[in-house]
Amino acid sequence: MNGTKVGLVSRLKSRLASHFRAINERDREWMMKFDLGKMQSFLWPLFVAFVCLNFLDVYTTTIAFSFGPLFHEENPIAAALFDGQFRGYLLALVFKYLPMIPLFYLVFVRDGSEDHRLQIRVVKLAALVALAGGDALLFYIVGINNLHALLFSG
Repeated sequence: MNGTKVGLVSRLKSRLASHFRAINERDREWMMKFDLGKMQSFLWPLFVAFVCLNFLDVYTTTIAFSFGPLFHEENPIAAALFDGQFRGYLLALVFKYLPMIPLFYLVFVRDGSEDHRLQIRVVKLAALVALAGGDALLFYIVGINNLHALLFSG
């Protein structure tokens, strides 16, 4: 009975390992189909849009503060930081711009030796998804929520 269980477990492990190797190879082939040049042509404009939208968000928030008591920050984390006066505002800026550092790396990382072609594609795809999502969210925040502050600030 014990030998039967060991044989069953051994066959199961062998089947699972074979299945995972096939999945790994399929995913590898799929990732290698991505053209890095084409991906890069999308990444840097998305990164520039991300940076611009972040600056525009800070600018419109600063304009909104000039409205005085009529302005209420909806983001609870930012509201708590803004209550800290100047130091809180600086800390909020650090939190706002800090994600740009790793995104910059993801966008502009290169593999000069061509030893890590798969890993670079994974990183570039992750950057593409992160920037597309971040840009969409910031476009909503800046474009929809803060557009009135930007238009009527003069």
